[in-house]
Formats: sequence, structure tokens, C-alpha cells
Amino acid sequence: MKTVLRRGYLCRKLGFTTIELIVTVGVMAALAAASVPIFRNFSPSYNSKHAARNIVSQMQLARVHAIRNRVTAVAVFYPKTFMPADQANSFLIYEDADNDWIQDPGETVILSRTKMPAKVNLQSATFTDNGSGELTQTTSCGFDSQGIAARNGAVYVIGDLKLQNDNNQERTITFHASGKTKISLP
Repeated sequence: MKTVLRRGYLCRKLGFTTIELIVTVGVMAALAAASVPIFRNFSPSYNSKHAARNIVSQMQLARVHAIRNRVTAVAVFYPKTFMPADQANSFLIYEDADNDWIQDPGETVILSRTKMPAKVNLQSATFTDNGSGELTQTTSCGFDSQGIAARNGAVYVIGDLKLQNDNNQERTITFHASGKTKISLP
């Protein structure tokens, strides 16, 4: 700021000089350029965390739906390696009216096929029986009308989902016999 004497009074000129403005803009541009790699690395982590939370919340909604409507709600997961490619990396939730763990025509879809967000892959979906000795693997899990893990025959279907982002960071979602879902880092 400059102080100027006019007609016997001191007057200050307010504002910036061109040099001050150029320096300020240059510093801001340098800071912005330096922060781009930080945000680029943050984005995949955020996406995988968001995807895991989305799956857990959709599973909780399916559980509430199963209890409220006294039905079995089944979630089917299509990992990255699942064929055909247009279904890969997604999941859907439906009412299983006849308890055959197959989505038949006419069964109500609770959540239509939902794709994983960009840069997040559904690596695996492995659900098994509750340790009865007979290994039954599937990419489906669900809730019965009481909100606990649905049974496939006489055993509860429990297991894990694994999500992986572009930085190879994994998140695991565990589905318990009690019907609870939990997100954990490996």
C-alpha cells in the first residue's frame, strides 16, 4: 500500500499492484499443482470405502425388507471374474419366494443390479455353510424372515466379499450367521 499526500491529507491507495497479484496467483497455482497427486491417490481409497459402505447399507435394507415382509431376501454378487462381462463387478438383491436361491421370473427385485464405482473391483464373493463339514460355495447370501442369515437347506450361508481398488488396497465385508455385516481391512 502506498501513502500519498493530497491537499494536506494523507490518503492511502487500496488494492494490489500487478506484481503482487501475479505472485499470489503463481503461488496458488503451484499449490494446486502439488496437491493433484495427493487427491489422485485419495480417490481410489475413498471409492472402495464408499462401495463397501454402500453394500453394507443395501444389505441392511434387505434385512429390514425380509423382516417387514416376512420373506427371504437374497443378495447375489457377481465378482470381476464372473461371466458374462456385462454382469461382472455388480450385485443385486431380490425376494426369493420359493427359497430355491435362484432368481425366478416374477420374484420381486429389491435392488436392481448395481455396478461397483469406478476403480473398485469386486474381487471375490465366497459364502459357505456354517461349518457343518459339507462345503457349499456360492456367490449369494441372504436373510430369512427373522433377519438372520438365510439357510440353504439346513445350514446358514455366511462368508466374505473382497473389494479391491486401483492401488491394490482391499476391503473385506463379512456376513455373519446373525445377519450382521461388517467391513474390515485385511
